[in-house]
Amino acid sequence: MADEAVQRGPTGQRGVERATAVLRLLADHPSGISMSDLAREAELPLTTTHRILGSLRDADLVRETTSGLQALGVGTVILAGAFLDGLDVRAESRPAMHVLAEQTGETCHLGVLASAQIVYLDKVDSLHPVRMVSRVGGTNPALTTAIGQSILAYSTPDFVTAVTASSQQYYGSTLNASSLESTLAEVVELGYATDLEINERGICCVGAPIFSHTGEPVAGISVSTPSSRFSREKVAELGALVRAEADKVSHALGWAHDTTTIWKAEQA
Repeated sequence: MADEAVQRGPTGQRGVERATAVLRLLADHPSGISMSDLAREAELPLTTTHRILGSLRDADLVRETTSGLQALGVGTVILAGAFLDGLDVRAESRPAMHVLAEQTGETCHLGVLASAQIVYLDKVDSLHPVRMVSRVGGTNPALTTAIGQSILAYSTPDFVTAVTASSQQYYGSTLNASSLESTLAEVVELGYATDLEINERGICCVGAPIFSHTGEPVAGISVSTPSSRFSREKVAELGALVRAEADKVSHALGWAHDTTTIWKAEQA
């Protein structure tokens, strides 16, 4: 009973915290790291590090490479697979959408890119009597919507070219290449996209991308408001709010960074 109490007390908790810190450091060194370097980075005694590694190795969470370095083990792949299998972008986005709807008082959408169109997967309606009319399952052109532009801004050039070609087929005239390139570059610079009555007269939207665990833009969320209630002076403030909530969804999906990190890397 005494041993059990110790494990449940501060000592047991500290052991879990140390083991978690070791695993995170190993994740930062996918090719492996020496035990001494690991102990130094974790700020742990070498004997403690050795003991933690032994326990993690027994659970297949750590392995020793052929060169004697410490690295993550196959058990972490199993855990990661189970985590990813349980993810649902719609379910993970719901809390963020409610936050945005409550803080702005406006309609919030979740959408994904399908060829030349954005398909709305979910929405949280504004409580105002005058609001954007939309429906789950509805579509809008990808090139002229905030969600579409936020996703395309972080997509590969070949993918953007393919979407542009599809848009030409579906909708006829579209943004010319140089104009689209400039627009997407601005989205990357800001971390969010705007649609100020471009897609639909009388409606303004601000959107940001959602990333998967690989860093691929898989969806986007936006706040949509009638232009009569939209303040162009507060676009940056709204954009930062939408981007912050979108980043929370990305983190829930396994993405460890944020849009700010990505666009800084793009500009470097």
